[in-house]
Amino acid sequence: MTIATGKLRQLVSLERGEIDRSIFSDPEIFELEMTQIFGRSWLFLCHESQIPKKGDFFEAPIGRDNVLVVRQRDGGIKGLLNTCEHRGNAVCRAEEGNVKNFMCTYHGWTYDIAGKLVGVPGLDELYHNDLDLSRNGLREVAQLEVYKGFVFGTLDPQAPPLADFLGRTGRAGLEFLAGQGELEAVPGIQKFVIPCNWKFAVDNLFDWYHPQITHLSAFQTGLLPSPPDITGSKMKISGVAAPDGSELQMPGGVVSGDAGDQLVFIDAFGHAIAGPTVEAFGDFGGLIDHSWRDTPEARANLGPMSRRSIGHVNLFPTCWITPAFNQISMRVPRGPMETEIWWFTFVPKAATPEQRATIIQGAIHSFGPAGFLEQEDGENWAQSTMQTRGTASAKIPQLLQMNLRRGKVVHDSDGLDPPYIECSINEHGQLWTFASWVEWLTGCDWDELRERTTPPDVI
Repeated sequence: MTIATGKLRQLVSLERGEIDRSIFSDPEIFELEMTQIFGRSWLFLCHESQIPKKGDFFEAPIGRDNVLVVRQRDGGIKGLLNTCEHRGNAVCRAEEGNVKNFMCTYHGWTYDIAGKLVGVPGLDELYHNDLDLSRNGLREVAQLEVYKGFVFGTLDPQAPPLADFLGRTGRAGLEFLAGQGELEAVPGIQKFVIPCNWKFAVDNLFDWYHPQITHLSAFQTGLLPSPPDITGSKMKISGVAAPDGSELQMPGGVVSGDAGDQLVFIDAFGHAIAGPTVEAFGDFGGLIDHSWRDTPEARANLGPMSRRSIGHVNLFPTCWITPAFNQISMRVPRGPMETEIWWFTFVPKAATPEQRATIIQGAIHSFGPAGFLEQEDGENWAQSTMQTRGTASAKIPQLLQMNLRRGKVVHDSDGLDPPYIECSINEHGQLWTFASWVEWLTGCDWDELRERTTPPDVI
């Protein structure tokens, strides 16, 4: 399936800050995403701590494919497609666990943990020993690599090495978690489905404009720390009257009108980080200890601007890292208007029981199916997706014009900090993600894709 490059480029305008709403519900575009983005990109699968012993496995998606990430007898890791060579049935129905082999429940074909076909019922009597077991093992993903404990896979044998794909932005984002020391994933991945397009869920992670509106009730419960007032004042809602007739003002929250309170990092292939600085954000109720940012290791791995960022990270296309809560989320596309959300929570192995409990409590109350924040976000995403199907509504472009063409991109000379913009609240992260998304859909080769998604001087 192909869509003309010229038509694709009309869907997103960096110059006008406009997005064609059809990209959130068009089945043809979704199919193109499955092949050109999810069929090529490096995608987060799991953390090494989830498969510590030989025979441990964790099932994770790459687009529509299901992958069994399996710890091998020699300590290595393989990514095996969860589909039998015989009739295609899944060879494993569990989401994680420990096995000695995988057996297809259809006809009993059995594979060892390396994916080798080791047993076929009726091999002598029915196949007359003509079936070559060595040629019919489970297929592996094209490439699998581990970066600081985080396991990634890709279906594209031509994809660049993982570290190159991540770039400085992606590596910085993973360092926000790994820099705390040895981590372990909290058992149990939260999974739930929202009737929305996956790109709305990605778009939202950069959005520091909505919390004081969308999440007002969540913070009023007192179960989450109040949003930090990084403006030191109130935000005026122009043209809206308060009950006493004065101009309505909302708490500053995580919205800032001061240049320098927000940092945006953008990089090749569409990776981005956006959000407030550590100084402006504070410790947000003491959930995470950020003192590691001043260690020699952090200074060796991160530039001075990266160390200041507490922003949300998107490893293109769908891996969200939130350092404020020590979590990673995957936005798994299940259809043009359906997305499955996965949440991983991490704690340092050296954490005390009290610190561990604090991190887990904060994560549970914030995101996931019981999280105050994501319940409210999900309603917005579902409504926004639904409106893209209207006969008239679909013709209205989505606007990403905040600070448009005022974002000066600084290219770090020492090579540690990714390209960044220092400013007040903005929509540069979203706009850059969509601009890169178009280039992915064109199907150009990796060198050209890198060149087309290298940040300009101004956004």
